[in-house]
Amino acid sequence: MMSVKILGFGSNWWARYGRDPNDGYRYTRRAAYYNSAGVRCGQKIKRHWVVSGVIRFNGIGDFDPHFPGRAIGQTFDCSDLVFACGGNRILFVRRTSKPAIPDWYLVVVSSERFGIFDFEDPSWKSESTQSISVSQLREQQEAMLLMKGGEWVRNSSGTWRLMTCPNPPPGAALQLLGDVAVA
Repeated sequence: MMSVKILGFGSNWWARYGRDPNDGYRYTRRAAYYNSAGVRCGQKIKRHWVVSGVIRFNGIGDFDPHFPGRAIGQTFDCSDLVFACGGNRILFVRRTSKPAIPDWYLVVVSSERFGIFDFEDPSWKSESTQSISVSQLREQQEAMLLMKGGEWVRNSSGTWRLMTCPNPPPGAALQLLGDVAVA
């Protein structure tokens, strides 16, 4: 298990509902909610994965899918990042009960907010930054990352470093040359 503080979510959301074991034609109320990097394609947000991956919240946990923004700045106990079913996966199990410094931060960067990234260049992110999901369609890009304080990403605008601070919510931000943009 690891702890992850959420600083942002990817653009692409969906839910899966399980079948009722007593009646194969009915769905149960238990659902799994998934989030991933996505880009706008017409009127829809789609996954155009360069790196496939998702984060998952179970419907019976501490996450309200109707108000995902309420989870921003919150820390969750999570499974380790694994590669399964053709992509990266993390299960967000439960909100942590006591405040502590998280093991990782869930950071989302996009070309719209931060500038264009060269995902083929191995030096676009610090070595220990982990990509969960990366989507790209032409000049539109979005990446969901696991980062630790002090780690960085680099793009056409410069180098963005994750600066952590205990006081202001959500407690961390990407910083470029003195300008701060919350991830």
